[in-house]
Amino acid sequence: MTRSTSSLDTFDFLELLYLLTEQGRTGVLYVFRPDGQFQAWLEAGRVRHLQFGQDDGVQALVRLMLDPKGRFHFDEGVTHGNPRLDSTLDEVTLEALEAMPFQELPFDGPARVTSPQRVGRMRWSLKELDVLKQIDAQKPVSELAQDPEAKRMLLKLFRIGLIVPRKTRVARLTVTITRQVQGVALVDELIFRRWKEDIVRHPQLVALKADDGQVYTLPVRMSANLTNQIMIPADLLVRTTLRAGDSVLAKPV
Repeated sequence: MTRSTSSLDTFDFLELLYLLTEQGRTGVLYVFRPDGQFQAWLEAGRVRHLQFGQDDGVQALVRLMLDPKGRFHFDEGVTHGNPRLDSTLDEVTLEALEAMPFQELPFDGPARVTSPQRVGRMRWSLKELDVLKQIDAQKPVSELAQDPEAKRMLLKLFRIGLIVPRKTRVARLTVTITRQVQGVALVDELIFRRWKEDIVRHPQLVALKADDGQVYTLPVRMSANLTNQIMIPADLLVRTTLRAGDSVLAKPV
């Protein structure tokens, strides 16, 4: 019976493998190529065996990742008779990436860890744990990458989707004058908490971009039930050209 196959030209091989493991699948992923057949055997989402011609284990994965081409097919439900691995995909992929060519990170600002749970299941050296702490502290990856070992770690984390550029949500707010406070602007508590999640610290300042392109930085704190308003006391408003009713783009700094 002819197997239905798809081309890796339209799929990222590593993303495909992660999709299968994250779904907890059992079976074998075949990649058919002129130079041989790659096999990745999975059981309940764990990697049990990797084979590419005479190469097995991590070396088989390295060989395919260096030239991720071919046509693939997944056979559901089958298991390997003599598996040599019992690892998470993260573990074998990180080891394989050690043998990959050195590249440049595609961004240079702060990063965000996408899955603290996955990070927590992995084994890290003391130096790697320190890099993870600095990522949480929002140190730009361009600064961390000054250390070649840290740079390689960052590249591996990015390749397996464990870090992405940290982006702060921007809110469009309407300026309202308030007499409730002095010296600080007020934003809705929901927006404030989302910003806190984004920057992993308590927001102290907010940058407001007006329609004319001017940017103003003001002290900020949260208040209840403001929805899409930013309430600014008169003593701060006079430092700007903003007026009540103006629409501004706001984000923490």
